[in-house]
Amino acid sequence: MRKHFAIGTGNHLTLHGIDLIELSSKYGTPLFIFDEATLNENFERFRRAFEKVYPKNMICYSTKTNNNLTICKLLREKGASAEVASELGLYAALKAGFPGNKLIYDGPFKPISVLKKALKNNILLVNVESFQEMKKLNSIAGEMGVEQAIGLRVNSFKPPRFFKYLNPNNLLEAGYCHPSCRFGFLLRDIHKAFEYAQKMENLRLECLMAHPYQRASNLLLPLLKDAHEQFGFEIKYLNVGGGFDPGVSGSTGDFLLILDFIKRKLGLKSSLDKRKEIPSIESVAESIAKDIKQNLGNLPEPTLITEPGRFIVGSSGMLLSRVDQIKMAGGYKWVIVDAGTNIVPLIHDRRRILIANRATESNKELVNVVGPLLYPKDFIAIKESIPNVEENDIIAVLDCGAYSLSSSTQFLYPRPTAVLINSREEVKVIRKKETPEDVLRKDALI
Repeated sequence: MRKHFAIGTGNHLTLHGIDLIELSSKYGTPLFIFDEATLNENFERFRRAFEKVYPKNMICYSTKTNNNLTICKLLREKGASAEVASELGLYAALKAGFPGNKLIYDGPFKPISVLKKALKNNILLVNVESFQEMKKLNSIAGEMGVEQAIGLRVNSFKPPRFFKYLNPNNLLEAGYCHPSCRFGFLLRDIHKAFEYAQKMENLRLECLMAHPYQRASNLLLPLLKDAHEQFGFEIKYLNVGGGFDPGVSGSTGDFLLILDFIKRKLGLKSSLDKRKEIPSIESVAESIAKDIKQNLGNLPEPTLITEPGRFIVGSSGMLLSRVDQIKMAGGYKWVIVDAGTNIVPLIHDRRRILIANRATESNKELVNVVGPLLYPKDFIAIKESIPNVEENDIIAVLDCGAYSLSSSTQFLYPRPTAVLINSREEVKVIRKKETPEDVLRKDALI
């Protein structure tokens, strides 16, 4: 989105010639703004990266990342397929016009009613994650008189050795019972899963899947050979999942924030904004394609499935928020705005923040930008250096397109308007502002 910004009249930030301060006056704040051009550019870059090195591929946009109907429809029109992970995701994808043969269904929880809807709409693949789910799906397919293509999600989880727990991140994971282990089939069970799938007369194993994409191809390719040579399966699809980082924003976490506090107390330079090296999507695509071609042997070339979400939609969205007040407390400057983690939940993302009504302001100060909610960790930005900020300023929080609309809640405040701007200087409302009546519409007063 950054390359489509300009400075307009009154030192206001503009997007495709649209004055964002005027826009915030018209629709109020908070206000989500999505850029159609950036959305298209991100998708095209991802598509070209993979088509260049592995033409036999299928891009399944992760609808949970942003399930807005207009966003989904625009990506369908660009040629995307879709990955859904719930009844809501399935409903949104179908309503946005995706046909069943362009959909795959992921996730550890798939109710019978939703599986029936998926099969009724001739869904391309259901990626199963347990023996119980396979049995349940086989029964449903039998009742409906269909043969359903499935994938098996593979999980490479192994408990770390004892001394690995000296790493605080591993210790934190252990404290939470290694939550990632609950997804899919562990490697030790995958051959048993192949045997089980052979007995499912209403299912057809066609896909192997792992997530995230890092090391997924190396994990899956030996299993693809086993599935073909030892069990006779024809695996048509290799799904390497998502997790593709666009590299436009940084991130932090509890451990890094603690480390930063210690560094500042010792007079050392903060490392919160130190950016790790993010490989380009072109180099990622080349690496995955190389792994497949080098390790496939004489097996038929499978269709490569990817499930990008944040890469495509993350940098296409921004949030405008009004500064209500500024206060000093605990040795920090607190900027209190009218948007919080109810609509931008990912507090550890380090997004770029601009002052939209004073776009060329250069003097910076260290602040915490926090929302209106009544809990301490309602952060929009933690220890962020931004231009000098004043009450009633309009701040623009960039890279808010992913896990915002779809993850937002109505805690204390109805959800805001979302608009789409295109390069023709058109503004279209893609989500109407909610009212208190909307929030309470389903309540019963007895």
